[in-house]
Amino acid sequence: MEFHGIIVNQSLKNEDKIKEWEVIGKKGEGDGWILYKIRVDENKLQDLMKEVQESMIDGPWYAHFYNEDGSKVLVVFKSKIVDITDLDEIDRIAQELKIPLEQMDFAPRNFQEETY
Repeated sequence: MEFHGIIVNQSLKNEDKIKEWEVIGKKGEGDGWILYKIRVDENKLQDLMKEVQESMIDGPWYAHFYNEDGSKVLVVFKSKIVDITDLDEIDRIAQELKIPLEQMDFAPRNFQEETY
């Protein structure tokens, strides 16, 4: 099974790190933000999420990974990886990091919702 992940360029200490991952989509968001969509096999997912954590700068950032049908969605904060079903923990971390609620949409959540 494969997963896709969404990572914001400005969340990374070094944007060149993205070149080490399999980028399958890219979308400019204005203000210099670029959303990268990456692909990873399930058997490499945990290692890749840890790499993403280690590559993140401190601050109000997260990435998320999801499988084809959206039955598994994982949110990657620098301090912790959280399953989307644990909304209380996600809310707690988001408030702690002062992430605006409108940015906590975790879209897309499955392959059918992808637009790039």
